[in-house]
Amino acid sequence: MDDNSISLNSKKILMKVFTPNVRGYDPDEVDDFLDQVAKDYQSFETYYEDCQKYIADLETQLRRYKDQIASSDLELARLKKRVDGIKESDTVTPANIEYLQRIDRLEKALWRLGADPSKI
Repeated sequence: MDDNSISLNSKKILMKVFTPNVRGYDPDEVDDFLDQVAKDYQSFETYYEDCQKYIADLETQLRRYKDQIASSDLELARLKKRVDGIKESDTVTPANIEYLQRIDRLEKALWRLGADPSKI
């Protein structure tokens, strides 16, 4: 028997018929007990099915998150490559000031033409 297989279910328990014996147990007592066992098994079966569905949902979410991480990693690599050439410098140079002034003039010209520079 496989560890994951279940040989009994609530219906098999309810339908089980015992062979009478001269020194046997009280049939009503056995029947009542089996009714309790069958009821517990039914609860177990429902719980097991719910768990299986929950696991499947979690596996689906996990796959989706892994795909998102892979996509984010690709985007991060692309952005790192893009900013790789940017030089870090804390010093202000005349060239930087000229670039900023030029950008300011270009933005003003775009505003006069009716274009929003932030949308470009």
